[in-house]
Amino acid sequence: MKKVRLLLLVLMPLAFFSCTDTREELEIKSNGSGTLVMKSDFSKVLEMMKGFAGDNDLAKDGLDRAFDTVMLMKDYVDTAKDIPADKKELLRNGKIHLVMNAKENQGRFDMSFPFASTDKLQQLYESMNSSSGGLKGMFGGMGKNLPNGGGADQGNDKGMSQLSSVYDITIKDGLYSRQVNKTRYEDFTRAMKLEEFKQVGAMFGAMDYTLLVKLPRQVKKITGNSKATLSDDKKTVTVKTDLIETMEHPEQLALDIEY
Repeated sequence: MKKVRLLLLVLMPLAFFSCTDTREELEIKSNGSGTLVMKSDFSKVLEMMKGFAGDNDLAKDGLDRAFDTVMLMKDYVDTAKDIPADKKELLRNGKIHLVMNAKENQGRFDMSFPFASTDKLQQLYESMNSSSGGLKGMFGGMGKNLPNGGGADQGNDKGMSQLSSVYDITIKDGLYSRQVNKTRYEDFTRAMKLEEFKQVGAMFGAMDYTLLVKLPRQVKKITGNSKATLSDDKKTVTVKTDLIETMEHPEQLALDIEY
């Protein structure tokens, strides 16, 4: 049934970029290398989708079966025409793990990217959130791995932005800083049509955004965020916020960590 396919195409970009429980995990090792992981749980999106369709409709669009796949970035980056060479280098060693089981209301979209240095990490953040090339230009190609092709052409919305795009993130030895960029925040709210998104978001209930930063040494000082908590070994900082509230008040995910 076409309405199921179209609904999936509308909801999936929201799942990838906004309308989900999101967990951003960053590990920085002593030599400056590490891994950036973005985890999105869009189970609520699937549950709502089922309200618009019966079992027969799901079967027609190939959504009646469990779907679990790992996509290696290099398989798409190397042949992508709209991604600059420098961004290809940053993204090609990453991978995406997609899990979708409509019957069980299970949906996860996890992205993992290794980086060689803190300079490369800053470039990686910029590439992930760039509207020219980067990750957003890849979803059309990856869409062919979704049921019935995933609507690659229609689903490739380069206008969508991640919440992390509104921050200036500075990383150097001994400091992790995440501060709101007012210009990019204004662009983000316009692109998301925030007031309309809040109405849509209300249908999904509470959604969380969790930031976890794992450092190679013990933290000396955390400033600018009263919600930040420190692990027992004093090497991991966690900030958990409500997604909608953070979209309105992005400073809830801003902080400076000295270590």
